[in-house]
Amino acid sequence: MSDSEIKRERLLHLVVPARAEYLSMVRIMVAAIANDSGFTEENIADIKVALSEASTNVVRHAYPDGFEARRKVIEINCYGDLGQLTIEVTDHGSGMPLPPPASEGLGLGIMGSLMDQVDVETGSSGTSVLLVKEPSPDRYSHQPDR
Repeated sequence: MSDSEIKRERLLHLVVPARAEYLSMVRIMVAAIANDSGFTEENIADIKVALSEASTNVVRHAYPDGFEARRKVIEINCYGDLGQLTIEVTDHGSGMPLPPPASEGLGLGIMGSLMDQVDVETGSSGTSVLLVKEPSPDRYSHQPDR
């Protein structure tokens, strides 16, 4: 998805190698954005799990054998709009079948149960997973009174 399709303030743009050792850094950075945006600890935990699922799918499935190593990346964009957080996880691999095979489709279900919206766009030039979390009514309950 392009920036023109997402009309929100971009809070983070991150590109890392599509390797498992980078995923904890990605989770920490996105969790910091969610925390700064006022999400509760429970919401942040949900965001981290959904992000882990989407990012792990890139590491495990996005790039076929023989794909040039330096082009195997995960691109993360975070957007904010009226308290809503949108996370876009993009790869530039070979795409994925929709719906995914039953043996490999559990991650999308997990993401869907934790996030308010999950959209997937895929094609021969890659896949984008859009994860949307709405603010919960008690979103500021973890912050001290001022």
